Amino acid sequence: MTKEEVLQRANDYCNERSYDSETLTDEFKDKFADFFVKRHPDAGIDDEGIVDEIKFNIDTARSAAVKGLARKQTSFDTEKNELTRQIEELNKKLGKKPNVDKPEISQELKDKLDRLEKFEGEQRKKDKYESVIKLAKKNIREDLHKSFEKYASDFSVNLDESDDEQARKLTSRFQDIFKDTIGDIKPLAPKQIQKMDEEFIGSIKKVKVC
Repeated sequence: MTKEEVLQRANDYCNERSYDSETLTDEFKDKFADFFVKRHPDAGIDDEGIVDEIKFNIDTARSAAVKGLARKQTSFDTEKNELTRQIEELNKKLGKKPNVDKPEISQELKDKLDRLEKFEGEQRKKDKYESVIKLAKKNIREDLHKSFEKYASDFSVNLDESDDEQARKLTSRFQDIFKDTIGDIKPLAPKQIQKMDEEFIGSIKKVKVC
């Protein structure tokens, strides 16, 4: 059993279960494959129980990652709510004393405001990125979705530009770069898919059953 074989089985299972790269990154899967081979140095990829163990470990890691993201989101929401409360209290104080000097904001509150702004900015970028990718994939053949996700993994969204326009530019650039190797990236029409299926079935050699 090689590292590449384990990595292929792990990727196939992630695709089968629609596990995204946010919870199970390529770096994690690479380290997992390396660890798994060292743990079973004499096993073959088709040995009984090996594939089941790979799937079990992937499921376990995915569950832990999801819980970790949930805890992070909860922590963010808690801090956001607390900061919002403090800001509202500060605004009330400023509103009650319009003719006096504004109270000095503490450095601690300034730091919290900076963190809140950073968190909210990251969340907006994350949400917008997911929206742009989702829109872009509507105009890309399904068999190219994984390749496109890897291509767009380092794409930096523009919060001031519309999702549709960024998705259009992204798909256009993807097509321009890979058109010589992948051809047209547009989704196949239902009739085209049916024709391909019929051609495939027709190409299968008929076997006479006695």
